[in-house]
Amino acid sequence: MSTPSWMTPPKSDAELLADAKAAKIIEINDAYTAEAQPLIEDYPEFEQQSWVAQNSEARAYLAWHDDQQGDAPATPVLDNILAGRNGEEGEETLQELCLAVVDNADRFTQFQQLTGRRQRLVKAVRASDDVDVVDGISW
Repeated sequence: MSTPSWMTPPKSDAELLADAKAAKIIEINDAYTAEAQPLIEDYPEFEQQSWVAQNSEARAYLAWHDDQQGDAPATPVLDNILAGRNGEEGEETLQELCLAVVDNADRFTQFQQLTGRRQRLVKAVRASDDVDVVDGISW
């Protein structure tokens, strides 16, 4: 049996503040995600999980490629990607793939400014003790 609405006490100031904070953090995260979407929309999540390895291998290979001292670094992730990209008749080189990976990684790194902005806004929301201040925080 549910309690009639006339018997439900109004929310306390603390409850209203908690609700406002939760809603504002969702709003900030949604705005952040909307800005990130164009960067990642063409890539399945599983592929995104390999980006750190791709970036690391690409940078190591390109550094080696510049002076070619010693043995080339191992690039197992990129080697397999390149095999798939080239198929039977492809001509893309490991260096070309590495340049493309680094270019994408650099663009994503620049995007991290928005990650910092999201974190700053969420921190401000969490630190506030005033619903009006929370409501005034915007992406």
